[in-house]
Amino acid sequence: MQFELAFRALMTIPKLIIWKMQYGRRFQISPVQSLDKHFTLRISKKASISIGKELVSRMNVTLRAEEGRIAIGDKCFFNNNVSVTCMEQIQIGNGCQIANNVVIVDHDHDYKNSLSHFTKEKVIIGNHVWIGANSVILKGATIGDNCVIAAGSIVKGVVPDNTLYYQSRETTCKTIIKPI
Repeated sequence: MQFELAFRALMTIPKLIIWKMQYGRRFQISPVQSLDKHFTLRISKKASISIGKELVSRMNVTLRAEEGRIAIGDKCFFNNNVSVTCMEQIQIGNGCQIANNVVIVDHDHDYKNSLSHFTKEKVIIGNHVWIGANSVILKGATIGDNCVIAAGSIVKGVVPDNTLYYQSRETTCKTIIKPI
């Protein structure tokens, strides 16, 4: 395992150099990383991303900053198929473990007015947070330090420090458009 991480860290360096040349000051990263070759990074001219030391990622991780800023702390782990999309601010603390198929977004489409407009609120994830598989972290979420977000959870609002967050499932259907 240590050899694999060291090899991946060595193979990440050319990718980091290319991204640094492509994005310049909009991209800040420590040189010690272990990113899978399918790690995708997109930073628009209105945005920035900073990544702390020793991020480890598996396959198909995507960080996309359309506007605003994504900030990821030290010693985090992103499993397969993690997607982070930012239009305002997403902050992920140190030592966070993010399981497979997790989506983190700080915006929604404004379906009442126009699908091309967005509503935005920052997302703050504290230190040493574990987010379970297939969870969705929505705009306006603040997750405190040392929390566990159970698999399949949808988080919006405040989760206090040292909390196990889970949801019981109910199915609700609500008409949003009246038929003509």
